[in-house]
Amino acid sequence: VKRIILESNPLLESFGNAKTIRNNNSSRFGKYVEIQFSRGGEPIGGKISQFLLEKSRVVKLNTNERNFHIFYQIIKGTDATTRGNLGLTQASQFFYLNQSGVENVEGTDDAQEFRDTMNAMGVMDIQPDTQSSILKIVAACLHLGNVSFVEE
Repeated sequence: VKRIILESNPLLESFGNAKTIRNNNSSRFGKYVEIQFSRGGEPIGGKISQFLLEKSRVVKLNTNERNFHIFYQIIKGTDATTRGNLGLTQASQFFYLNQSGVENVEGTDDAQEFRDTMNAMGVMDIQPDTQSSILKIVAACLHLGNVSFVEE
Protein backbone atom coordinates (compact mmCIF):
# COMPACT_ATOMS: atom_id res chain seq x y z
CA VAL A 1 0.00 0.00 0.00
CA LYS A 2 2.83 2.38 0.86
CA ARG A 3 4.41 1.84 -2.57
CA ILE A 4 1.10 2.49 -4.34
CA ILE A 5 0.59 5.74 -2.44
CA LEU A 6 4.12 6.94 -3.21
CA GLU A 7 4.07 5.78 -6.83
CA SER A 8 0.71 7.42 -7.57
CA ASN A 9 2.29 10.87 -7.58
CA PRO A 10 3.82 10.77 -11.11
CA LEU A 11 0.45 9.70 -12.49
CA LEU A 12 -1.45 12.48 -10.72
CA GLU A 13 1.16 15.06 -11.70
CA SER A 14 1.19 14.07 -15.37
CA PHE A 15 -2.54 14.62 -15.68
CA GLY A 16 -2.79 17.51 -13.21
CA ASN A 17 0.38 19.60 -13.42
CA ALA A 18 1.58 22.08 -16.02
CA LYS A 19 4.27 24.68 -16.56
CA THR A 20 3.09 28.15 -15.62
CA ILE A 21 5.02 31.40 -15.79
CA ARG A 22 5.86 31.03 -12.08
CA ASN A 23 6.54 27.31 -11.75
CA ASN A 24 7.60 24.58 -14.18
CA ASN A 25 5.59 21.93 -12.30
CA SER A 26 2.57 23.80 -11.01
CA SER A 27 -0.31 21.76 -9.63
CA ARG A 28 -3.46 22.66 -11.56
CA PHE A 29 -5.66 20.35 -9.50
CA GLY A 30 -6.89 19.84 -5.97
CA LYS A 31 -7.17 16.53 -4.22
CA TYR A 32 -8.14 15.25 -0.83
CA VAL A 33 -6.14 12.16 0.02
CA GLU A 34 -7.30 9.99 2.87
CA ILE A 35 -4.75 7.49 4.19
CA GLN A 36 -5.54 4.81 6.76
CA PHE A 37 -2.73 3.74 9.07
CA SER A 38 -2.19 0.60 11.15
CA ARG A 39 -1.68 0.88 14.89
CA GLY A 40 2.04 0.68 14.16
CA GLY A 41 1.90 3.73 11.89
CA GLU A 42 2.21 1.93 8.54
CA PRO A 43 -0.16 2.96 5.75
CA ILE A 44 -2.70 0.19 5.10
CA GLY A 45 -5.10 1.92 2.70
CA GLY A 46 -6.12 5.16 1.12
CA LYS A 47 -8.31 6.91 -1.38
CA ILE A 48 -8.59 10.18 -3.25
CA SER A 49 -11.95 11.64 -2.30
CA GLN A 50 -12.00 14.75 -4.46
CA PHE A 51 -10.18 15.68 -7.62
CA LEU A 52 -10.65 19.15 -9.09
CA LEU A 53 -8.97 20.06 -12.35
CA GLU A 54 -8.34 23.34 -14.17
CA LYS A 55 -10.07 22.08 -17.33
CA SER A 56 -9.87 25.40 -19.18
CA ARG A 57 -6.08 24.91 -19.44
CA VAL A 58 -6.64 22.16 -22.02
CA VAL A 59 -8.07 24.54 -24.61
CA LYS A 60 -6.45 27.91 -23.78
CA LEU A 61 -2.89 28.61 -22.71
CA ASN A 62 -1.19 31.80 -21.63
CA THR A 63 2.07 32.86 -23.28
CA ASN A 64 5.10 30.97 -21.91
CA GLU A 65 2.99 28.26 -20.28
CA ARG A 66 2.44 24.63 -21.19
CA ASN A 67 -0.56 22.39 -21.13
CA PHE A 68 -0.80 19.38 -18.81
CA HIS A 69 2.39 17.33 -18.77
CA ILE A 70 0.75 14.17 -20.15
CA PHE A 71 0.26 15.77 -23.58
CA TYR A 72 4.00 16.36 -24.01
CA GLN A 73 4.92 13.07 -22.35
CA ILE A 74 2.82 11.00 -24.75
CA ILE A 75 4.49 12.63 -27.75
CA LYS A 76 8.05 12.34 -26.41
CA GLY A 77 7.71 9.05 -24.51
CA THR A 78 5.86 6.69 -26.82
CA ASP A 79 7.68 4.59 -29.39
CA ALA A 80 7.29 5.36 -33.10
CA THR A 81 4.71 2.59 -33.64
CA THR A 82 2.48 3.79 -30.81
CA ARG A 83 2.85 7.42 -31.93
CA GLY A 84 1.85 6.37 -35.43
CA ASN A 85 -1.13 4.36 -34.21
CA LEU A 86 -2.29 7.37 -32.17
CA GLY A 87 -1.66 9.78 -35.05
CA LEU A 88 0.84 11.79 -33.03
CA THR A 89 3.70 13.71 -34.58
CA GLN A 90 5.23 16.60 -32.64
CA ALA A 91 3.79 19.07 -30.15
CA SER A 92 3.98 21.95 -32.62
CA GLN A 93 1.37 20.21 -34.79
CA PHE A 94 -1.34 20.44 -32.11
CA PHE A 95 -3.23 23.65 -31.38
CA TYR A 96 -3.66 22.78 -27.71
CA LEU A 97 0.14 22.63 -27.39
CA ASN A 98 1.46 25.24 -29.83
CA GLN A 99 -0.40 28.39 -28.78
CA SER A 100 1.94 29.44 -25.97
CA GLY A 101 5.30 29.17 -27.71
CA VAL A 102 6.69 26.70 -25.15
CA GLU A 103 7.20 23.06 -26.05
CA ASN A 104 10.20 22.08 -23.92
CA VAL A 105 11.09 22.95 -20.35
CA GLU A 106 14.71 23.10 -19.25
CA GLY A 107 15.44 20.29 -16.82
CA THR A 108 12.33 18.31 -17.78
CA ASP A 109 12.65 14.98 -19.57
CA ASP A 110 9.15 14.32 -20.91
CA ALA A 111 10.14 10.87 -22.19
CA GLN A 112 11.40 9.76 -18.77
CA GLU A 113 8.39 11.27 -17.06
CA PHE A 114 6.17 9.31 -19.45
CA ARG A 115 7.93 6.11 -18.40
CA ASP A 116 7.37 7.10 -14.75
CA THR A 117 3.69 7.75 -15.48
CA MET A 118 3.25 4.38 -17.18
CA ASN A 119 5.10 2.67 -14.31
CA ALA A 120 2.74 4.36 -11.85
CA MET A 121 -0.23 3.02 -13.82
CA GLY A 122 1.19 -0.48 -13.48
CA VAL A 123 1.87 -0.09 -9.76
CA MET A 124 -1.72 1.09 -9.31
CA ASP A 125 -2.85 -2.08 -11.11
CA ILE A 126 -4.25 -0.27 -14.14
CA GLN A 127 -4.39 -3.07 -16.69
CA PRO A 128 -2.53 -2.72 -20.04
CA ASP A 129 -5.75 -2.54 -22.07
CA THR A 130 -7.01 0.28 -19.84
CA GLN A 131 -3.64 2.03 -20.11
CA SER A 132 -3.95 1.84 -23.88
CA SER A 133 -7.46 3.29 -23.72
CA ILE A 134 -6.20 6.16 -21.57
CA LEU A 135 -3.49 6.98 -24.11
CA LYS A 136 -6.07 6.90 -26.91
CA ILE A 137 -8.23 9.40 -25.02
CA VAL A 138 -5.24 11.69 -24.41
CA ALA A 139 -4.37 11.56 -28.13
CA ALA A 140 -8.02 12.16 -29.07
CA CYS A 141 -8.03 15.33 -26.96
CA LEU A 142 -5.04 16.61 -28.93
CA HIS A 143 -6.71 15.79 -32.25
CA LEU A 144 -9.97 17.47 -31.21
CA GLY A 145 -8.01 20.66 -30.61
CA ASN A 146 -7.16 20.73 -34.30
CA VAL A 147 -10.80 20.65 -35.37
CA SER A 148 -12.12 24.01 -36.46
CA PHE A 149 -15.46 25.15 -37.76
CA VAL A 150 -16.17 27.77 -40.37
CA GLU A 151 -19.49 29.58 -40.47
CA GLU A 152 -21.07 29.67 -43.93
